[in-house]
Amino acid sequence: MTHRCAVRLLLAATLSVLVACGGDGVVNTPPPTPPPTPAATVAATGEGALVLHPSVDARFTFALETPIRIRETTGGTADWNFARIQLFRSGVEIERNELGADVIERAGYKKITARVNQVYTPVFRFNDDNFDDARITLGFADLKDGRQFTVNVEDTWSDISISLTPLSVPSPGTIRLPER
Repeated sequence: MTHRCAVRLLLAATLSVLVACGGDGVVNTPPPTPPPTPAATVAATGEGALVLHPSVDARFTFALETPIRIRETTGGTADWNFARIQLFRSGVEIERNELGADVIERAGYKKITARVNQVYTPVFRFNDDNFDDARITLGFADLKDGRQFTVNVEDTWSDISISLTPLSVPSPGTIRLPER
């Protein structure tokens, strides 16, 4: 077999494969790949006034309503795992109260979705009134990659109000419905 014959045979075989595959000259391109899911970016700021109540739960002296605006800004989604308040005196932590993922989930706020901009009101209980600093921290898990991260709530509350109406808070804490 000559070189020219071999080339013709190879060309004929290639052409027959193209015809068998519908070689009508149309090239099917796959659909475009959607953009990757972004990682969640969450910010939290105080919103409105803090409201201090006497606690109905005899184990605690106070119940504090803490309205917090939570914003997700990059289009990601995260699970809200905890909300924590820490009370300090002269830089030393003297008391801590934490609402866990179970409390947050029962309230229906476990998932922080893309572009959310919502006010939630965690209620913390505590006893000590002799503190000079309070810090609130929120914990999240990014659903894209499981990354755990915390967000310090920026202290932008407008005021502190005192209510003489005792606040009944279930044992592990509570989270009120978001304000609309």
